[in-house]
Amino acid sequence: MSRFNSHTSRSVIRLVIIMLLLLTLSSFLIFLGSRGDASTVAQRIKSGVLTADEINVAFENVGGTLMERNLIESQEVKKGQLLLALDEVDTKITLDGLKAKLQAQEAELKSIEENIIIKTRATDLQEDKLFFEIEQAQAALHSAVAAEKLAQLEFDRSASLINSKSISKSVYDSNLTAKNQAHAARVQAQRRLDALTLGATQEQKDHLEKTGSANGMTLSIIENERLAIANMHNDVTATQARIAQLQSDLDKTNLNYKRLKLYAPEDGKVLKILYQKGEIISPNSPAVILETKRRYFEIYVSEKQVKKYTPGTKVKAQVVATEEEVEGVVRFATAAPSFADLRMTREHGQADLTMFKVRIYIDEKADVLCGMTLEVNDE
Repeated sequence: MSRFNSHTSRSVIRLVIIMLLLLTLSSFLIFLGSRGDASTVAQRIKSGVLTADEINVAFENVGGTLMERNLIESQEVKKGQLLLALDEVDTKITLDGLKAKLQAQEAELKSIEENIIIKTRATDLQEDKLFFEIEQAQAALHSAVAAEKLAQLEFDRSASLINSKSISKSVYDSNLTAKNQAHAARVQAQRRLDALTLGATQEQKDHLEKTGSANGMTLSIIENERLAIANMHNDVTATQARIAQLQSDLDKTNLNYKRLKLYAPEDGKVLKILYQKGEIISPNSPAVILETKRRYFEIYVSEKQVKKYTPGTKVKAQVVATEEEVEGVVRFATAAPSFADLRMTREHGQADLTMFKVRIYIDEKADVLCGMTLEVNDE
């Protein structure tokens, strides 16, 4: 019985020793081998799926019925290639109407400007003519004044002689009539001069009296004509403003007319066409989704490694499917959402590894398809 117990004890001890040896050997091999925990893998391998930038192409500020749709999904298009076209009838009518209005306003402006030239010349000519007539009227007034003085002297002499019967009654009456006629002629000449010099200052009238020159006199009739011409200049300004407004409307309509045709903004592939021929498209609504030639993939790195991926840094990546190596350029590195952090279960739940998202754009000429996995190994 004791022999059996002794044999059993030795077997248990031997089993324990063997297990301890196996545990020690496994720990040693694990220590020498590569570590496969999440932190180690995240620090060693960075991979992401190749994705292309997508853009929504829309009719800018215009809408209407889709008339042309000469493309299909997955079709490759070049920059400037026609994608879609809207009905242009209404816009064309509006465009023609604006052009007609603009031509009418330009013709009206030209007519006003020519009338200003004609009226200005006519006013200048009328002013010169009036100056001449005023000078003549002034000279006529001087003559009338002199004639009146002479007639008055003759009458005064007749009046002194009639009492002594040195002259006949008929001579006296004749001198009286001449005096009255001379007075009437002088009054008429004065009134004509006053009418011609309406609006002139007293200083200007005195200058006319002394020199006989009417140049530079302010005349009401000429001033009114010049005010009318100035008002015509206001009409020119108003017409020019209307022309500017019409030109602006015409330019805007021309721009909208061009926008009725939607062109590819860059090379790419048509992913989706959101409208069929005959449908109504609202302004600024996306009509075509275009996959561009700009391709990128995103990787996650730790906060200790993020400094290696500053914007503009060139990196090399390997295509997992073909083992081909491509070059890329880091566009940005930003803090990743909290779900991307690697965490372990701890008392306070703090993160073991804070992650940063890095976007890398690859060369457009690289022969890699979107959806393929690219891997960056910076060990």
